[in-house]
Parts: sequence; structure tokens; C-alpha cells
Amino acid sequence: MAGTITSSGLVSGIDTASIVTQLVALESQPITRLQNQQAAFKSQVSLLGNIVSKLAGLQTAAQDLGSGGVLAAQVDSSNTSFSATPGVGALSGRYAVRVDQLAQASKWRSAAFDPTSTTGVLAGTLQLTVKGTAYPTTGPITISDGMSLADVAYAIRQSGAPVSATVLTGWDAASAKTVSYLSITARDTGFDPAGGAASALQVQFTAGTGAGQDPGFTETQAARNAAFNVDGVDFLRQSNTVTDALAGVTLNLKQGAVSPATVGTTEDLVLSTNPAATQARLQKFVDAYNGVMALVQQQLAVTKDTDRQSTLAGDPAMRGLQSALQSILTNTVSGLPGVRTLADVGVKTNRDGSLSIDATTFADAIGRDPTAFDALFSTAGTGLSDFVTGLVKGQTDPLSGALVVDQNGLTARSKAIDDQVAAMQRRVDAYKANLQAQFTAMESTLSSLKSTSSYLTQYLSSKPTSG
Repeated sequence: MAGTITSSGLVSGIDTASIVTQLVALESQPITRLQNQQAAFKSQVSLLGNIVSKLAGLQTAAQDLGSGGVLAAQVDSSNTSFSATPGVGALSGRYAVRVDQLAQASKWRSAAFDPTSTTGVLAGTLQLTVKGTAYPTTGPITISDGMSLADVAYAIRQSGAPVSATVLTGWDAASAKTVSYLSITARDTGFDPAGGAASALQVQFTAGTGAGQDPGFTETQAARNAAFNVDGVDFLRQSNTVTDALAGVTLNLKQGAVSPATVGTTEDLVLSTNPAATQARLQKFVDAYNGVMALVQQQLAVTKDTDRQSTLAGDPAMRGLQSALQSILTNTVSGLPGVRTLADVGVKTNRDGSLSIDATTFADAIGRDPTAFDALFSTAGTGLSDFVTGLVKGQTDPLSGALVVDQNGLTARSKAIDDQVAAMQRRVDAYKANLQAQFTAMESTLSSLKSTSSYLTQYLSSKPTSG
């Protein structure tokens, strides 16, 4: 306590400081017990946080397989006019693919300008129309007399139109001199067949007055759609990247026919199931599950040496979570004819509660019904993507999740201990100050008595003794 002076037994010879320390330590024992309890609560909160994090990883793994697929296909053919990327829903098979024409974007170009001239562009307005929409939407671009091609290109880029605009400076053989052009290209290839190729991009310049040169925009390349054929069926698409011709396969068209009057060369696209890659994808989910279950099993493996205070050994939520996790293996996906559970594709439970993939069952399942691997996760409602998402939400929902409720309760109890410890510490500090004051008073009294004793002794010794 500030301002308190203690004599620490200098008069009495008693080690009062040691006595005070020991008495205060005894009085502080309840505080120590509360602090130990608080540390245990914080340890439990940390364990729950780890489990919540692992559950989030499990949910992500399930959702990835629900959207990205489990079944992995591979391309076994070498193709020139196109490339193929198998994805979700891609099935093994042989497909005849012929690329007749590649999609291309509409291109416009100005007349030739002398790059050394300072005359610039004639005053006027410039209107771009892309797929039926005029740009800028607020009205045409205003061109001031004498603006450079670079200035006009910048204005076009600022208009919001989905086009590129750049100045190209090259050599003109006819005039034998360097010339510059303003090139405008639609961002997207192809066109809407209902509007025709002309609807892809229109560049309209309305001349004003001035000394500048009329830009004279003309279309140098018309928009064109991709034309290709798969197993005798013709397709037209606005892009050379096609995702809706073959289920689960992205076709990237690279080379069309030699001339518009001919057709391309037919090539076989060969797809096959890739068991190793499929198992690797499924293993990611198994690993995520094992990560959660290992933490849960650690809390449930109670022995005589288990610290029940700082672990979740006595938390009933652990038993409930264990049961919920085990239900993932037995969850039945409706609408599938044969393969309906994880166990049907070779996922089995080991003695320690972890999962592993049985190679024999897995191989048999992928041979019988490969499409079921994707359906196990992607089927709406009962598929494992939705099932695991619901399970994890039941445990980690911010308002009602079982684990979150546990965390919040433990955190509240831990904070309450802070208030209790603070109040008890104030009492201990007051108790210590009182002890110190009492011992100081005792030492002061003893000091006074000792002074009186010394005086009396000296006084009596100075008196003559009678005969």
C-alpha cells in the first residue's frame, strides 16, 4: 500500500515481512484456484476453435467435390484443331469433332494519318454501338478539331464501350512512308445471329467543321461465329471456348477450315475415366474428415490421467459431434440406382474412427457406375455437399451451433472470473495493508516501551544506593 512504513521486526526481532507474505499467500489461494480454472476454460475454448476450423475445412472439401466433381476424366487423344478440358460430368467416350470456322471479333480502322502532321482529327462526334447498345450511354463522344489519334483512342477507352482502341503506326508500301491508324476491336468475338454480323460493332463518325482530317472509319474484319460439328451435329457459338456442346467438357477451338468454302478435318476426341485422379480427389475429403475426427477422438479417449479440466473430455457436445460425423458415411443419396453411400465407393471406417479408401471396392464402383461419384456429392438436398454443409452449420452456426454455444459459454465464464479475481485481489490487498499496519503499530509500541525501559534503567542506576 502506498505510503505505508513497515519496520519489518527491527525492534521485536520477529520476521514480520515473512509472516505477512505467508498469510497473504494463504489468503490468495482462492484467487489461484480461480485463475487455474480460467486457464482451463481458455484451453477448452482453444480446442473448440480448432475443431470448428477443421469442420470448416471438411465443409469446403465437400462443397468442392459438389461443384467441381469427384470423377476425373482424361483426354487420350492428340488433337490439332481443338483442345479439350474435361470437368464435372465429363464421361468417357469417343467423339468425332470437326472445326469448320473460328469465331472472330469485328474490327474497325481509321484512314491513314501522317504521324508527323499536327493537323489532327476533324471535329465531330463519334458513336460506338456494340450489340445494340450505344456508347457512351450519355451521348456521342465529342471530338475537338485537331485532336490526335491517341486522344481519340483514350476517349473511346473512357466511354465504357467493350472495345479496345489503340494507335498502330506502320509502313505503307503504296506511299512508301510511315502512317498511323486508329484501330478499334470489339472485346467479344462473334455476334447474335438474330442481329447479324453488323450488330457486333458499329463505328459512326459525324463530321463537324475544322481543319482536321476526317478519320474515315471502315470495318476491316467482320464479326464471325464459330462453326463446328460433333458426331454429325452442327453447332454455332459466338466464342471459341465452348462449354455446352459436350457435357462436362470445355472445347477450345484453335483451327478452322483452310477456306470458307470448305469444312475442317474431323478428329476423334477420346475421353476416359482416370481412376487415380478420381481417388485423389476423394482422398482430399477423407483427409478433411480424418482431421476433424482425430481431434474429437482425442477428447473422447479418457483415461485416469486425463485432465478433465482443460480438455473437452466431459463435454457432451463431443459425443454428439462424433455421432454426426459417423452419419456422413451412412448418409444415403436418393435417386441413385446402385452407388448411394460413401461405403459403396470404398470409403470405410477404421478401428480408430478414421476413414480410408478400399481399393477393391473403389475400382468395382468406378467400373460399374462412374457418374455416381459426382452424384454422391452434387445431388441437391441429400448429396454430401449439402449434407455436410448442414451438419457443419448445426455445429458452428454463430447463433445456435452446438460448438459455438459451448465456446460462448466458456468465454463468458472466463470473463466472469476476471471480475471475481479483481474483487478478491482488492480484498487481499486490503488484508495485506491491514497486517502491515498492525505489525508496524506493534513495532512502534515495542520501540516506545524499549525507550521507557532504557530511561528507567539509566535513572535507577544513577541513584546512590543506601548503606
